[in-house]
Amino acid sequence: MPPEAEALGKEVNCILLDMHGLKLAVPFDKVEGALQLEDLSLAMEGPEWIIGRFGDDPAWTHVVDTARWLIPERYKPEYSKYSDVIILRGRRWALACDELIKSVRITTAEINFNHDKGNRSWLLGTYMPERCAVLDIEQMLLEFEACSA
Repeated sequence: MPPEAEALGKEVNCILLDMHGLKLAVPFDKVEGALQLEDLSLAMEGPEWIIGRFGDDPAWTHVVDTARWLIPERYKPEYSKYSDVIILRGRRWALACDELIKSVRITTAEINFNHDKGNRSWLLGTYMPERCAVLDIEQMLLEFEACSA
């Protein structure tokens, strides 16, 4: 069993969301909340992979253009239909998504873990019953911080 599986335990509760035609699973314990994008007033500054930010200085929450970050080779801004944001643990980062689909309980044994972290380091693995990618939120947060510094 890979170390990632041991850290998750026997199963992981996730929020299943749609982003640019892909289904993504985000572990509940890495999420602090969800908001509708239309309810946010975003300050527009930062690199192109950040849609904007909300909150108060210095505690900004940066909203990531999730499709641009995860699948830059297939990203087409005109197809983005972002309507929601998932606020990640620590409240410094949020992922834009097209739709929150449902919550799902994933048995760790059914995750096909990504053993090639050199390629798509943000991918913890795939879960075929839902045909979704399970995100490695800890890795994503590290990369967001490194790229925004």
